[in-house]
Amino acid sequence: MSTDLSCQHNEADAIMLLEESLPLDPLDQPYYDAVADACGSDASPVFCMRLARAYRSEKKAVRMGKTVAEAKKVMEWRLEHRADTILGVELDKTHLFRQSWPTALCGEDYYGHVVSVERAVDIDLATFQSKFTVNEVLVHRLQHLERIQAQYDQTCMSHVIVLISRVTHLTPTVIGYIQPLFALGQQYYPESLFRMYLVNAPFVFWGAWKVLSALIDPDTRDKIQIFTSPAKFCTAAQAQGIPLTSIPTSLGGLHAAPT
Repeated sequence: MSTDLSCQHNEADAIMLLEESLPLDPLDQPYYDAVADACGSDASPVFCMRLARAYRSEKKAVRMGKTVAEAKKVMEWRLEHRADTILGVELDKTHLFRQSWPTALCGEDYYGHVVSVERAVDIDLATFQSKFTVNEVLVHRLQHLERIQAQYDQTCMSHVIVLISRVTHLTPTVIGYIQPLFALGQQYYPESLFRMYLVNAPFVFWGAWKVLSALIDPDTRDKIQIFTSPAKFCTAAQAQGIPLTSIPTSLGGLHAAPT
């Protein structure tokens, strides 16, 4: 995780991106083959590639078993929620959900990563807790993630999230409610997050972040950058490949996303 960084393009970023479109490293190929064998024709090449790369940090003795087990769990979950066809479904309370959780797709970065902007400052947790079960929220989030992934191409298989936040405290009730939302991306969409920007984080947020960051796996946490102002975010985002046309006007960009 980094804070208020204005990084220029560098070799590390280039290598991270390039790997998305390159053939698997020979060391990862056995894991790809194992996932493809375990999940059959339901598993796309992109799915197998993500899972093959997802657990490199695991010890060699457990990596294969975990990779296959997680792949099966993800496939079962996708079948249970009909993820492959969910974009064609009008979910219950869709309008209310979109009002309560404002989200916009704002184009792409220089490399082709879809940029999803979410206004956490406007997320209405009171409405969610009174009108939606956690499972209903997860299904709506599933649909949003599938909408993002429908825009992927063969050379770019991850996305960027810009989270506009004014969260100052997290109660145990709120933490219990949002924890499954973090788990959704981490467990069921491994290797799909390229970078996350948390913008407008007030000073008092850091106490809340210590609690919230404990819910996030280390690999995901390393992809998160936190900025205290739109100006600092805008400078860093442009340096890291996001054009002004993919940044909302509310953050100093040119994209007329809902504000």
